[in-house]
Amino acid sequence: MTSKIFYEQIFDNKEYCSERNRIPALYTLNDGSVMAGADIRYAHGSDSPNNIDIAVAISKDGYTDWEYVMVNYFDDYADTVTSKDSASFIDSAIAQSSTGRIFIVADAQPSECGYLQCKTGTGYCEIDGKKRMLLTKGKNDDKLSTFEYFIGDFNGDFAPVFTKRDKQTTEYSVDREFRIYKNKEPLYAEQKGADGITIQQNIFYSCAELKCYRTTYLWMRYSDDNGKTWSHPQILSDQVKNDKESFLGVGPGRGIVVNHDGKERILFCVYDNNGLFKDPIFENASAIYTDDNGATWHRSNKIRIKAGLQKTSEAQLVKIEGENYKALRMYARNLSNYIAYSDSFDGGETWTDFRADRSLEGTKNCMVSLIETSKRIDGKQVILCSAGGSLLSRADGVLRVGLTESNGDVNWITTYHLTQGFYGYSCLTELADGNFAVFYEDEAAHLKYTVFSISNSGVINEINGDNLEFKPDTSSKNLKAINNKKRISNIKFKLGLM
Repeated sequence: MTSKIFYEQIFDNKEYCSERNRIPALYTLNDGSVMAGADIRYAHGSDSPNNIDIAVAISKDGYTDWEYVMVNYFDDYADTVTSKDSASFIDSAIAQSSTGRIFIVADAQPSECGYLQCKTGTGYCEIDGKKRMLLTKGKNDDKLSTFEYFIGDFNGDFAPVFTKRDKQTTEYSVDREFRIYKNKEPLYAEQKGADGITIQQNIFYSCAELKCYRTTYLWMRYSDDNGKTWSHPQILSDQVKNDKESFLGVGPGRGIVVNHDGKERILFCVYDNNGLFKDPIFENASAIYTDDNGATWHRSNKIRIKAGLQKTSEAQLVKIEGENYKALRMYARNLSNYIAYSDSFDGGETWTDFRADRSLEGTKNCMVSLIETSKRIDGKQVILCSAGGSLLSRADGVLRVGLTESNGDVNWITTYHLTQGFYGYSCLTELADGNFAVFYEDEAAHLKYTVFSISNSGVINEINGDNLEFKPDTSSKNLKAINNKKRISNIKFKLGLM
């Protein structure tokens, strides 16, 4: 057994008065420190619409002395209050460029807005050749065509608000956090769920005089000081979302940095539902990327899928380095019992059709984490995978070690069973000392951090763990269900549906 090494649990001391946290993100920074991100869900574990914010924790070595920073915060509701009327942030992903700039992308949701409540459209329209964010004095779920105001260019910290019909300036303006001013004075409202506390109105709040369109906004901030402070937000939706999409959200966890055509490219996974918000089967993963350190963003093609997968959504990226095969690979959750993947040979601009990796079983419809590592076994690249091992529910967490073959295939040589209970979303990283860490949901709304090592033969040893042999549920009921699922999957595979 690996010797004991002391390390702390992250987000486990009710930081920000939160008892329930979800959606892990994890990234080793250029200087060897580690950043972890999470949804702060306070007194509930539900998705948007609800009261959710996003924070990060930073450690110099990924073991101890974690320092916490709230990155994305809406204050329309008190932190102790659960309400579908609240604006929210959800699902973050982290990446860092060679310049040291750290990017965090997330979904920003106006009040009463989540996956199922998003209206079709970007929230922008083109005015005099430039896309402008639209506002209304009515409800933020009105038709976009009825929105009568738009936000102009920022001059310093403020941008004027214009009438859409005649392009005249109004008494309103917004700052770079989208808080509202009238005649240059901030507009206030009472914080809901609190007594005697006032907050400044924001276009994402239901209490605001001016409101944005009710849809999901891709929201990006960056930090140039290792996460201590963060920039004002940049909304990316006007650059990467199309008018037929209602939901376009982040594939949470981590992004990736690659070199393409002599430039550094930063990529994150996203997914959409093409406006079919009542049927989540119709989801497609794609990638967004920047070649100018976050100034402008572009989006790849929507990646086609094999019929047996039914959909692809929350995805993660790895660089595949086979002797005769180099590609950027996207692994995605779907509705089969196998993790799906797609390859790009042009830096993430276009992708092959998604197909199932038949040697990589995983809990369907649950986010998975995969990373490439600096480790080599028999001269081959080592890929790590974290996923639920149960075919019935989000449970039985497994870590897998894969070796990249010369043709780009990954040979999964080791499976380590991390948990036998609940196992939801997870995120992996390689620590500066050569160990690895996984940050995962071990309960419905609780996160756990585990450090482990990989031997030169591919054996995983959990540091401070018992490394016990996994004993799956062998009840006849569960075995019958698993075997039936495998039989159906095999039939689909033979028919060319997977």
